[in-house]
Amino acid sequence: MDSSQSVDATTHVTDRVLYRRLVEIGVDAEESMRIMAFWMWIEAQGFIELVPKISANNDQLLAMVADEIKAILAALDPSSSTPITQNLCPITSLILYPVSVEEIFGDKDLVSEGVSEVHNQVCGVLFKDVFEEGDKSGKTEGSVTEVGEGSGKDGNEGSGKTLNPFAKEWDPAIERAPEEDRCLFLTFSNGYPLSDNQIVEFFNQKYGPCVERVYVHKPDPNAPALFGKIVFNTALVTTVIMNTLHQAKFNVDGKPLWCKRFDLSKKHGGEQK
Repeated sequence: MDSSQSVDATTHVTDRVLYRRLVEIGVDAEESMRIMAFWMWIEAQGFIELVPKISANNDQLLAMVADEIKAILAALDPSSSTPITQNLCPITSLILYPVSVEEIFGDKDLVSEGVSEVHNQVCGVLFKDVFEEGDKSGKTEGSVTEVGEGSGKDGNEGSGKTLNPFAKEWDPAIERAPEEDRCLFLTFSNGYPLSDNQIVEFFNQKYGPCVERVYVHKPDPNAPALFGKIVFNTALVTTVIMNTLHQAKFNVDGKPLWCKRFDLSKKHGGEQK
Protein backbone atom coordinates (compact mmCIF):
# COMPACT_ATOMS: atom_id res chain seq x y z
CA MET A 1 0.00 0.00 0.00
CA ASP A 2 1.19 3.50 -0.77
CA SER A 3 1.85 5.03 2.64
CA SER A 4 0.85 8.47 1.34
CA GLN A 5 -2.68 7.11 0.93
CA SER A 6 -2.86 5.76 4.48
CA VAL A 7 -1.79 8.86 6.44
CA ASP A 8 -4.51 11.45 7.01
CA ALA A 9 -2.82 14.75 7.84
CA THR A 10 -6.08 16.20 9.17
CA THR A 11 -5.92 13.83 12.13
CA HIS A 12 -2.32 14.79 12.89
CA VAL A 13 -2.53 18.57 13.06
CA THR A 14 -0.96 18.75 16.54
CA ASP A 15 1.82 16.39 15.46
CA ARG A 16 2.63 18.58 12.46
CA VAL A 17 2.63 21.76 14.55
CA LEU A 18 4.98 20.22 17.10
CA TYR A 19 7.29 18.91 14.37
CA ARG A 20 7.55 22.38 12.86
CA ARG A 21 8.28 23.86 16.30
CA LEU A 22 11.13 21.41 16.82
CA VAL A 23 12.67 22.45 13.52
CA GLU A 24 12.14 26.14 14.27
CA ILE A 25 13.92 25.93 17.65
CA GLY A 26 16.96 24.46 15.92
CA VAL A 27 16.53 20.68 16.09
CA ASP A 28 17.69 19.03 12.86
CA ALA A 29 14.70 18.19 10.66
CA GLU A 30 15.54 14.49 10.36
CA GLU A 31 16.27 14.23 14.07
CA SER A 32 12.96 16.02 14.77
CA MET A 33 11.23 13.38 12.69
CA ARG A 34 12.74 10.59 14.78
CA ILE A 35 11.73 12.40 17.97
CA MET A 36 8.15 12.72 16.70
CA ALA A 37 8.14 9.03 15.74
CA PHE A 38 9.15 8.20 19.30
CA TRP A 39 6.40 10.33 20.86
CA MET A 40 3.78 9.01 18.45
CA TRP A 41 4.81 5.43 19.23
CA ILE A 42 4.52 6.16 22.96
CA GLU A 43 0.99 7.52 22.39
CA ALA A 44 0.10 4.30 20.60
CA GLN A 45 1.07 2.40 23.75
CA GLY A 46 -1.78 4.08 25.64
CA PHE A 47 -0.26 7.39 26.75
CA ILE A 48 -3.14 9.40 25.32
CA GLU A 49 -2.70 13.11 24.51
CA LEU A 50 1.06 12.94 25.06
CA VAL A 51 1.88 15.22 22.10
CA PRO A 52 -0.60 17.94 23.17
CA LYS A 53 0.87 17.87 26.70
CA ILE A 54 4.38 18.32 25.33
CA SER A 55 3.19 21.02 22.92
CA ALA A 56 1.78 23.06 25.79
CA ASN A 57 5.27 23.84 27.10
CA ASN A 58 7.54 26.71 26.15
CA ASP A 59 10.41 26.33 23.70
CA GLN A 60 13.05 26.02 26.41
CA LEU A 61 11.39 23.04 28.06
CA LEU A 62 10.52 21.56 24.65
CA ALA A 63 14.21 21.64 23.71
CA MET A 64 15.13 19.94 26.99
CA VAL A 65 12.60 17.14 26.46
CA ALA A 66 13.77 16.74 22.85
CA ASP A 67 17.36 16.33 24.09
CA GLU A 68 16.18 13.56 26.40
CA ILE A 69 14.53 11.73 23.50
CA LYS A 70 17.79 11.99 21.53
CA ALA A 71 19.50 10.27 24.45
CA ILE A 72 16.81 7.56 24.54
CA LEU A 73 17.08 6.99 20.78
CA ALA A 74 20.85 6.71 21.15
CA ALA A 75 20.37 4.12 23.90
CA LEU A 76 17.96 2.17 21.67
CA ASP A 77 20.68 1.73 19.05
CA PRO A 78 21.65 -1.98 18.87
CA SER A 79 25.31 -1.08 19.43
CA SER A 80 24.56 0.86 22.62
CA SER A 81 24.89 -0.69 26.07
CA THR A 82 23.46 2.40 27.80
CA PRO A 83 20.46 1.47 29.98
CA ILE A 84 17.36 3.61 29.74
CA THR A 85 16.73 4.77 33.28
CA GLN A 86 15.11 7.71 35.04
CA ASN A 87 18.52 9.35 35.32
CA LEU A 88 18.88 9.36 31.54
CA CYS A 89 15.57 11.14 30.99
CA PRO A 90 14.20 12.73 34.20
CA ILE A 91 11.58 14.94 32.53
CA THR A 92 10.35 12.15 30.26
CA SER A 93 10.15 9.88 33.30
CA LEU A 94 7.85 12.43 34.91
CA ILE A 95 5.63 12.57 31.82
CA LEU A 96 5.26 8.79 31.75
CA TYR A 97 4.84 8.34 35.53
CA PRO A 98 3.58 6.13 37.18
CA VAL A 99 4.83 3.70 34.53
CA SER A 100 8.62 3.49 34.80
CA VAL A 101 10.87 4.01 31.80
CA GLU A 102 12.62 0.77 32.70
CA GLU A 103 9.31 -1.04 32.23
CA ILE A 104 8.50 0.70 28.93
CA PHE A 105 11.93 0.27 27.37
CA GLY A 106 12.88 -3.09 28.83
CA ASP A 107 12.78 -4.73 25.39
CA LYS A 108 14.94 -2.37 23.33
CA ASP A 109 14.51 -4.34 20.09
CA LEU A 110 10.73 -4.19 20.33
CA VAL A 111 10.72 -0.45 21.03
CA SER A 112 13.25 0.29 18.29
CA GLU A 113 11.22 -1.69 15.79
CA GLY A 114 8.01 0.11 16.76
CA VAL A 115 9.53 3.59 16.56
CA SER A 116 11.15 2.71 13.23
CA GLU A 117 7.81 1.59 11.84
CA VAL A 118 6.11 4.85 12.83
CA HIS A 119 9.02 6.85 11.40
CA ASN A 120 9.11 5.09 8.04
CA GLN A 121 5.40 4.52 7.46
CA VAL A 122 3.89 7.65 8.99
CA CYS A 123 6.37 10.44 9.72
CA GLY A 124 8.13 10.29 6.37
CA VAL A 125 4.81 11.11 4.73
CA LEU A 126 3.23 13.31 7.39
CA PHE A 127 6.16 15.72 7.73
CA LYS A 128 7.57 15.48 4.20
CA ASP A 129 6.56 19.01 3.17
CA VAL A 130 8.00 20.61 6.34
CA PHE A 131 11.18 18.57 5.96
CA GLU A 132 11.58 19.66 2.35
CA GLU A 133 11.02 23.30 3.32
CA GLY A 134 13.96 23.03 5.71
CA ASP A 135 16.03 21.20 3.11
CA LYS A 136 15.50 23.96 0.53
CA SER A 137 16.37 26.66 3.06
CA GLY A 138 19.60 24.88 3.97
CA LYS A 139 18.49 23.87 7.47
CA THR A 140 18.91 20.16 6.81
CA GLU A 141 21.51 18.04 5.11
CA GLY A 142 20.99 14.90 3.12
CA SER A 143 17.74 13.03 2.69
CA VAL A 144 15.33 11.24 4.98
CA THR A 145 16.91 8.09 6.37
CA GLU A 146 15.30 5.19 8.15
CA VAL A 147 15.50 4.86 11.91
CA GLY A 148 18.25 2.43 12.81
CA GLU A 149 20.69 3.71 10.19
CA GLY A 150 22.91 5.78 12.42
CA SER A 151 19.97 7.21 14.32
CA GLY A 152 21.73 6.63 17.62
CA LYS A 153 24.55 9.07 16.90
CA ASP A 154 24.88 12.72 17.74
CA GLY A 155 26.31 15.41 15.50
CA ASN A 156 29.90 14.39 16.33
CA GLU A 157 29.91 11.00 14.69
CA GLY A 158 33.68 10.84 14.68
CA SER A 159 33.81 11.00 18.46
CA GLY A 160 31.85 7.79 18.91
CA LYS A 161 29.92 9.40 21.76
CA THR A 162 26.15 9.27 22.18
CA LEU A 163 24.19 12.40 22.99
CA ASN A 164 23.32 12.66 26.67
CA PRO A 165 22.67 16.24 27.78
CA PHE A 166 21.91 15.00 31.31
CA ALA A 167 25.29 13.36 31.90
CA LYS A 168 25.78 15.86 34.72
CA GLU A 169 23.13 16.41 37.35
CA TRP A 170 20.31 18.63 36.13
CA ASP A 171 20.07 21.78 38.21
CA PRO A 172 16.40 22.87 38.43
CA ALA A 173 17.41 26.15 40.07
CA ILE A 174 19.07 27.16 36.82
CA GLU A 175 16.99 25.48 34.13
CA ARG A 176 13.46 25.48 35.50
CA ALA A 177 10.59 27.74 34.44
CA PRO A 178 9.47 30.81 36.43
CA GLU A 179 7.62 29.97 39.62
CA GLU A 180 4.27 31.27 38.33
CA ASP A 181 4.44 28.62 35.59
CA ARG A 182 5.09 25.89 38.15
CA CYS A 183 2.30 26.80 40.58
CA LEU A 184 -1.22 25.58 41.19
CA PHE A 185 -3.74 27.31 43.42
CA LEU A 186 -5.38 24.90 45.90
CA THR A 187 -8.78 25.11 47.55
CA PHE A 188 -10.22 22.82 50.21
CA SER A 189 -13.80 22.00 51.05
CA ASN A 190 -15.03 23.91 54.12
CA GLY A 191 -14.43 21.72 57.16
CA TYR A 192 -12.07 19.36 55.31
CA PRO A 193 -8.65 21.03 55.43
CA LEU A 194 -5.44 19.33 54.34
CA SER A 195 -1.96 19.80 55.77
CA ASP A 196 1.05 20.64 53.65
CA ASN A 197 2.52 17.21 54.41
CA GLN A 198 -0.61 15.45 53.16
CA ILE A 199 -0.50 17.44 49.92
CA VAL A 200 3.22 16.88 49.35
CA GLU A 201 2.92 13.15 49.95
CA PHE A 202 -0.12 12.84 47.66
CA PHE A 203 1.45 14.54 44.63
CA ASN A 204 4.86 12.93 45.09
CA GLN A 205 3.24 9.50 45.21
CA LYS A 206 1.04 10.21 42.20
CA TYR A 207 3.53 11.96 39.90
CA GLY A 208 6.93 11.09 41.34
CA PRO A 209 9.17 13.43 43.39
CA CYS A 210 7.85 16.64 41.87
CA VAL A 211 6.91 19.00 44.73
CA GLU A 212 9.20 21.87 45.62
CA ARG A 213 7.03 23.26 48.42
CA VAL A 214 3.45 23.74 49.61
CA TYR A 215 1.91 26.69 51.42
CA VAL A 216 -1.39 26.28 53.27
CA HIS A 217 -2.96 29.64 54.17
CA LYS A 218 -4.19 29.87 57.80
CA PRO A 219 -4.94 33.46 58.80
CA ASP A 220 -6.52 32.18 62.02
CA PRO A 221 -4.83 29.27 63.84
CA ASN A 222 -8.23 28.23 65.20
CA ALA A 223 -9.97 28.24 61.80
CA PRO A 224 -9.60 25.55 59.11
CA ALA A 225 -7.51 26.42 56.05
CA LEU A 226 -9.52 27.00 52.89
CA PHE A 227 -6.85 27.49 50.26
CA GLY A 228 -3.15 27.21 49.54
CA LYS A 229 -0.48 27.05 46.88
CA ILE A 230 1.75 24.28 45.56
CA VAL A 231 5.01 24.84 43.67
CA PHE A 232 6.43 22.04 41.53
CA ASN A 233 10.04 21.66 40.44
CA THR A 234 9.05 21.79 36.76
CA ALA A 235 6.24 23.42 34.78
CA LEU A 236 5.64 20.10 33.08
CA VAL A 237 3.83 18.82 36.17
CA THR A 238 1.18 21.54 35.95
CA THR A 239 0.65 20.63 32.29
CA VAL A 240 0.31 16.94 33.09
CA ILE A 241 -2.16 17.66 35.90
CA MET A 242 -4.29 20.34 34.26
CA ASN A 243 -3.95 19.55 30.53
CA THR A 244 -6.93 21.50 29.11
CA LEU A 245 -8.91 21.57 32.36
CA HIS A 246 -9.94 24.80 34.04
CA GLN A 247 -10.05 22.99 37.38
CA ALA A 248 -8.86 19.55 38.48
CA LYS A 249 -10.29 17.69 41.47
CA PHE A 250 -8.50 15.09 43.60
CA ASN A 251 -9.41 13.02 46.63
CA VAL A 252 -6.64 13.26 49.21
CA ASP A 253 -7.04 11.06 52.27
CA GLY A 254 -10.80 11.11 51.74
CA LYS A 255 -10.94 14.91 51.42
CA PRO A 256 -11.64 16.87 48.21
CA LEU A 257 -8.89 19.08 46.79
CA TRP A 258 -9.37 21.43 43.83
CA CYS A 259 -6.49 22.74 41.71
CA LYS A 260 -6.35 25.72 39.35
CA ARG A 261 -3.51 27.34 37.51
CA PHE A 262 -1.93 30.09 39.56
CA ASP A 263 -2.81 33.47 38.01
CA LEU A 264 -1.29 36.45 39.78
CA SER A 265 -3.46 38.86 37.78
CA LYS A 266 -6.54 37.44 39.50
CA LYS A 267 -5.08 37.37 42.97
CA HIS A 268 -7.10 39.32 45.51
CA GLY A 269 -6.43 39.34 49.21
CA GLY A 270 -4.35 36.18 48.93
CA GLU A 271 -7.11 34.22 47.19
CA GLN A 272 -8.00 33.77 43.55
CA LYS A 273 -11.58 34.18 42.47
